[in-house]
Amino acid sequence: MFQYGNGRTRSLLVNLELMKAGYPPIGFKFSDSLSYYNAFDAYHIKHDLSAMEKQFAGYINSRLDMYLRIL
Repeated sequence: MFQYGNGRTRSLLVNLELMKAGYPPIGFKFSDSLSYYNAFDAYHIKHDLSAMEKQFAGYINSRLDMYLRIL
C-alpha cells in the first residue's frame, strides 16, 4: 500500500486530479489510514467506490469549511 514516500505520491496524484476538477487539495490524516486502506480494499475486491467517495468528500468539505471560516 501507500506508505512513507508512496503516501506522498498518493497525495500528489489525488490532489492533482482534485484540482484539475476544480476542487481544493486535501490533506490525508494518518489517523484515517485504516479506513483509507479498507476503502481501497473495498474498491479492489468489490469495485465499490462508496467508502472512498465518502472519505474524500469529508476531506473536501472540511477544506471548504476552513476556507469559509477564513473568509
